[in-house]
Amino acid sequence: MATAASAAAAGLPTIAVAPAQGRLLEVLARAVGARRILEIGTLAGFSAIWLARALPADGTLVTLELEPARAELARENITRARVAPRVEVISGPATASLEALRAASTPPFDLVFIDANREQCAVYLEHALALSRPGTVIVVDNAIHRGRVIEEGTGDASVEGVRAMMAAIARDPRLAAAGVQTVGAKGYDGFVMLVVGESAATTAPHPQPGDPLDSMLAHDVWATREVLRACAALDDGAWHRTFEIGPGSLHDTLTHIVGAMFRWADRIDGPPRRVRPSIEDGTRRTPAELRALLDLAAADLAASAARARHRGLATELEVTLGGTAYRFTLGGMLAHVATHGAHHRAQCLNMLRRLGIPGVSDRLPEIDLLEWELSSQR
Repeated sequence: MATAASAAAAGLPTIAVAPAQGRLLEVLARAVGARRILEIGTLAGFSAIWLARALPADGTLVTLELEPARAELARENITRARVAPRVEVISGPATASLEALRAASTPPFDLVFIDANREQCAVYLEHALALSRPGTVIVVDNAIHRGRVIEEGTGDASVEGVRAMMAAIARDPRLAAAGVQTVGAKGYDGFVMLVVGESAATTAPHPQPGDPLDSMLAHDVWATREVLRACAALDDGAWHRTFEIGPGSLHDTLTHIVGAMFRWADRIDGPPRRVRPSIEDGTRRTPAELRALLDLAAADLAASAARARHRGLATELEVTLGGTAYRFTLGGMLAHVATHGAHHRAQCLNMLRRLGIPGVSDRLPEIDLLEWELSSQR
């Protein structure tokens, strides 16, 4: 009650788990004997308190919250609930926090609870899997979306984010999953529960530190995000200005980079997975909207890369391009995605320079691979 009152006083949205759901999380954590729990989305600490109560005295809950003020309120509520010694609240963008946990070789978690913005569900799942072990249970809240999750082409980014996650789950041989619809204090929604399986998780080869292909793919996503961040300062005219370079404009070139990631993920997985329609369909998107799509494409491609490693990077697949059939290795296709992005990002930097906008054209991001390595160490 005190946590709910503090959230209401702070004007927080009423999106926390209901008491029955909180109790379910506690029971589930006890059932799996969780000693290490990861939560993505803290709010005022409602679910964190339920989960922390299930931990032994030496257990650990790491919970991630975007907003510093909410993180501080959560710490106060967690202290009031007398579970603070077992809880670490990390403030900042969840993707950055998750990347930092992975870079620090954090020990795997026994249970992961994802309760954050649905647009990035697939991204959060990809990070959760990287921070899991065989037997880890992952729970994703707000996954039914009043039944809209079964609809294709809704145009709703939150629905499409959940659908991308569902598709990634269906393609991943490591995962067994169940979706549960709920009707209660929060209305009609539900959650997805997954368990990471033994076989693929223990037998699939994993990239080693410094693995060139793994570095190329991670750098590709980071560098594209950096260019999009630079483009955020542009007005609509500059964003869509046509140059006699590559696809023509910054908007079109960056759409081309992100779209290629989606389509090559489909090709790398191969039949029966179909190649999705191109996102280069004339839709005008903002840099922020393309960043959201980039996060989805990155998670999808990372899952496809993991499956490709399991099958063997020298495995050949037939790919049809422009009506002609070719045979490419899985490793070659993954390397192509990264080098394709590098080629077109160079065009984007040229366009940004030619715009001659103070504060933008004279402050182009350093996006080479070694700069990415340095940034990951900061």
